[in-house]
Amino acid sequence: MIQSLRFLTMPSGVKRFLATESLYGLSIGMFTLILNLHLIEMGITEKQIGLITSMGILVMGIFAIPVSILAKKAGRKKLLVTGITSIAIGCSIFAFAEGFAFFFLAQFVVSIGLTLVETTEIQLLFHYSRSKREETQAYSFLFAVFTAFTGAGTLIGGFLPNWIELSEKGYQNTLITTSILFLLLACVRGGLLPAEQRRKKVTREDLNQRRETGSEPNASLQRQGKHSSDFQQKLLLFAVFALITGGAVSCLQPYLNLFIKFRFDFSNEAVSMLLALNGLALFIGSVFSPALIDRFGVKKTFLYIYMVNNLLCFILFLNIHPYFFSTLLLVRGGVFTMLTNLVDSLSMSSFKDEERDLYAGMRAVFRSIGSALAAFLVGAILAGKNYTLPFILAGLLLLLGYVYFTYIIRPKFFKADQEFQVNTQEGITNEC
Repeated sequence: MIQSLRFLTMPSGVKRFLATESLYGLSIGMFTLILNLHLIEMGITEKQIGLITSMGILVMGIFAIPVSILAKKAGRKKLLVTGITSIAIGCSIFAFAEGFAFFFLAQFVVSIGLTLVETTEIQLLFHYSRSKREETQAYSFLFAVFTAFTGAGTLIGGFLPNWIELSEKGYQNTLITTSILFLLLACVRGGLLPAEQRRKKVTREDLNQRRETGSEPNASLQRQGKHSSDFQQKLLLFAVFALITGGAVSCLQPYLNLFIKFRFDFSNEAVSMLLALNGLALFIGSVFSPALIDRFGVKKTFLYIYMVNNLLCFILFLNIHPYFFSTLLLVRGGVFTMLTNLVDSLSMSSFKDEERDLYAGMRAVFRSIGSALAAFLVGAILAGKNYTLPFILAGLLLLLGYVYFTYIIRPKFFKADQEFQVNTQEGITNEC
């Protein structure tokens, strides 16, 4: 009930963004489930899938900073819509391609689109928000909506081929349907999302900081225009954190459907149902993420989440019963989502609005490097038919991430928890 009231009091731009996120989650859920299965049906090996995946991640890293710079000139909304359209085009190429080179091209186009989306969507959502507390809430809702509808899309993607696939060209018709959904999303977001406006107002946190320091707005703007050595150091430290997190994510996430299908020889329908339930677990995890910070603070929350994730990765590495594996996989999905949700939202909120485009670009570059290396390595492991070792690799990277956060990130930038807590008692007025 409280979560519903928070949603209703948010600015109209935030509510429209969150409403359209449902269509994005639905499309991504169908696409991620079907793509690897389609490639295998078309004769692409696991090693070649690893090459395609790692190349796509590297493309995202290469174009991330140019896109973040372009966002300031062209506008985040325009790039977001263009990115969604590019994903739709790439999805169509996947549907009609029949050779490795064309699949490579399709992944390149999709990766360009994902770069445009991932380097603009969070900043645009935060732009529509009025305070850091609203930013944390909005991000939590965003991830909740995305994961819930990703699960629905995954479920649909598992059963839809039985109804519409009439040819022997893999999952061509399902990919075409997914492409149409992406195009519909581009049109809806282009028409519904409010135009960006340069902020003349400041958040309550910034006003309080100015009162404490006695600084004038003009002097503050001049300082913000210069990237000091402190800001550059902060940017680099958070970028390295994104590299570690990206590697941990890509050890498992790009190949999750392959792990489930080939480790236990599950049917496509069983895979889609399990991944749909995994989406539900992601939804639950994303909803409760802000409450954990509010209750336990940054230090304890990250300790609990990192340790549980490491334990689950180790257990999933073991040779366990399929039903036990499936249950723990769902739990891991929810807990892992809590981790990535908190990492992304707190990291982005620690930067000012005018710094976020550059941080988003740097984060995408370093995350892509970590993700590409992990995806390539795991692809080589899967080529040897080993579907358990990636869980240990993910656990080791998570442990490294916790050590890095505890001894480098938190002491410098999260000394106090209050700034990022979601205050459930303070009223939020609707200023739209």
